Amino acid sequence: MSANLIFSWSKPDHPNYICWKRTFDQTNENALVCLEVPWVQWPNHPLDDAGSSWRMIREKARNAVEDWLVVLERNLSGEAYSHHMRITCMVQLNQQLRQTVDKLGDGEEHEMLFYGFAADEVAKLPEMESLNLGSKVIKIRGKGRDAEAIIRKCDFPE
Repeated sequence: MSANLIFSWSKPDHPNYICWKRTFDQTNENALVCLEVPWVQWPNHPLDDAGSSWRMIREKARNAVEDWLVVLERNLSGEAYSHHMRITCMVQLNQQLRQTVDKLGDGEEHEMLFYGFAADEVAKLPEMESLNLGSKVIKIRGKGRDAEAIIRKCDFPE
């Protein structure tokens, strides 16, 4: 058992931050961290893109990740260790995007593509290059006009 650390960190005295709470559990075996990670925003209503080409959806996902980075940087401006929090947010967003793709079902393929492409874009950010995040969510098979986007879902352990 660790030393009895009963303190918790307060939110920064700044309007922009990611971490809402930090504390230890009662036995000091775990640090509890509550984050508010910005979410990648679809640029319009998702149903408007049902039936759209994967190329158009990929471009929207790329733009959405660029917009997300702007929001992230703004929210990080109040964090004491902004570089650490930036990487944490990128990893958490990538995981949440992958989880979202895994949970979507029939009739939601356009959403799977958007969030899958967004996850792959986040994984390509310079801060993420050295991390092994597994295979891309979206695999492009073929070339040119015949190319198709294949969605890879995670196989959950039973």
